[in-house]
Amino acid sequence: MRSVLTFSAINCFRNCPRKFKHRYIDLLRPVEKAEALAFGDVIHQALERWHTRPADNRRMLEVLALLDAKYPGRDTKATQKSAWHLARAMMMGYVERYAQEEFEVLHAEKQFEAEIRNPDTGRLSQTFTIAGKVDGIVRVGDELYLLEHKTASSLTSDYLDRLWTDTQIALYCFYLRQQGFPIVGVIYNVLLKSRLQQRAGETDAEFEARRTALAAKNKSGKSTAKRQEPESDEQFAARLHEWYTRSEAFHRERIYLSEDRLAMLQEEVWEITQQYLDAKGRGKWLMNTSNCFSYQRPCEYLPYCQSSFNPNVRDNLYQIVPAHEELATAAVAESTDSDF
Repeated sequence: MRSVLTFSAINCFRNCPRKFKHRYIDLLRPVEKAEALAFGDVIHQALERWHTRPADNRRMLEVLALLDAKYPGRDTKATQKSAWHLARAMMMGYVERYAQEEFEVLHAEKQFEAEIRNPDTGRLSQTFTIAGKVDGIVRVGDELYLLEHKTASSLTSDYLDRLWTDTQIALYCFYLRQQGFPIVGVIYNVLLKSRLQQRAGETDAEFEARRTALAAKNKSGKSTAKRQEPESDEQFAARLHEWYTRSEAFHRERIYLSEDRLAMLQEEVWEITQQYLDAKGRGKWLMNTSNCFSYQRPCEYLPYCQSSFNPNVRDNLYQIVPAHEELATAAVAESTDSDF
């Protein structure tokens, strides 16, 4: 039986074989998920619900109910409360911005599995197939596009340029074409994360220090300053709602994919599978230290590598999670000695 290969596994091996071993051979996953990644997952689920439910008055209620369920501790945990406010405002702003959609959603969270071939001979891989899941397949006029959701902290020209380098989406486009979907490009659906924070108000000490400073600047030696009270949930929600009415809060970017690039990706996939088989056969999983810090944060396995793979660090910071958790089907769940 052939093993399933995903882009996440391909990219992981290409960036750092040692990280690949931690995740896909030893099946280690950090106990704590990065906050930014967790928020992105929630928004993906909310967008899926919005785009797949009947267009009636209950659709938004279902989205808000999902967000409530994702943050059950929001009344006592500040991080959950902040994320809940942001997610609600983002989705309500999104619904207002795109009240009339430019596309028709044909499939949401579409999974696929396809053959990997040697690009020189056309021979099927006897070791792997490739599988993945895309956010959506949509129709614009007579053309089909992949729909890819992104949450971003800022939208710069560099960010938009990097979308062209999104190998995962280009690769999945290639294999979905083999499944009978004549996809011509990608629509990136970018939702910006507001940096607004709920005002906490002043403590007694903070107020007294500010009042004293203002009084010292006044000829009378007095100040009429009033203590700044905490911002209510309603007030903060209103500020967030206003922010999401701005034009820069949402962005759609359409990118077309060339045939040459898609053919090149097929060659890359084949070469990486051969490199993996060589590494596995020799038991050599090299560490790429240039990848220890990327996207302004450390690799999630950095503490484990720094400890020289101390089992105590492994047991305290990591848990066993099946490979390819992004795929829902049980068929791709793998044991510790499986390929990828």
